[in-house]
Amino acid sequence: MKLAEIPADTVRRALEIYLRLAYSGPSRWRAPAVDLAGGETAADLVARFSDESERRPQGNAKRFVLRLGNDRYPHMKLVLEESLVPDDYVFAVDTHDDVKVSPESPDFERWTALREHNRQTKDGIETAWRAERIPTLEDCRNHMGSVERLGVDARTILVVDDDEGIRETLRTLLERAGARVRTARDGAEALEAVAEEPPQLILMDYQMPRMDGVTCCESLKADPGTRGIKVLLATASQVDLSTLTYADGFLVKPYRQDILFSLVKKLLS
Repeated sequence: MKLAEIPADTVRRALEIYLRLAYSGPSRWRAPAVDLAGGETAADLVARFSDESERRPQGNAKRFVLRLGNDRYPHMKLVLEESLVPDDYVFAVDTHDDVKVSPESPDFERWTALREHNRQTKDGIETAWRAERIPTLEDCRNHMGSVERLGVDARTILVVDDDEGIRETLRTLLERAGARVRTARDGAEALEAVAEEPPQLILMDYQMPRMDGVTCCESLKADPGTRGIKVLLATASQVDLSTLTYADGFLVKPYRQDILFSLVKKLLS
């Protein structure tokens, strides 16, 4: 749905659902007061969001956020962003917890538990949005329209992401573009999938449970049998440039279909 076509009441309802579910338990943090009165469309209200598009590569998808937190973590965000389809806007929750904590850290178990809490909160909010017909990334699959052919019909791409909406949307998009697509939910599943049938390209999220994208990439590149597989790492966070040693390319979320396709074609050519 185009930004100007989203009713302002949809934005207000998305905010109400977010705050109700994000602050449903005993809270260390007070739910923020957000005034979204006035305006007839989402475009009228977006000026009250932070525009993160300015801090991302030119040509990437537009992204507007409200940092609202949840009952245990103050940095989670309500996001209104351009989907893979240009000019198609969807609502999402960004847990904003991509900090890498070593298993040796004394805070590792607490940080892991907090991430799981954030993930469950995100899933609950986005599920409630879909039930209320508030557009999310899953709706993107229903109106992709015609898709450019990649010219890689015989190639296999492994999509690795713990977010089912992102994972299945990418599968649909890449299959329509002519690729053969397999999926995995995290780095550990990705290594198992590669052992069963090596793909030509892995499109992998950075932050995932059990094994993150960088750790998985390091493992692949350390093995002579898999180091030739191209890895495209996608992240919404700032990535340590040392990871450039392991990945063959980077995508900054949210990214548009044309940017994704240009990198996929370059890596597979």
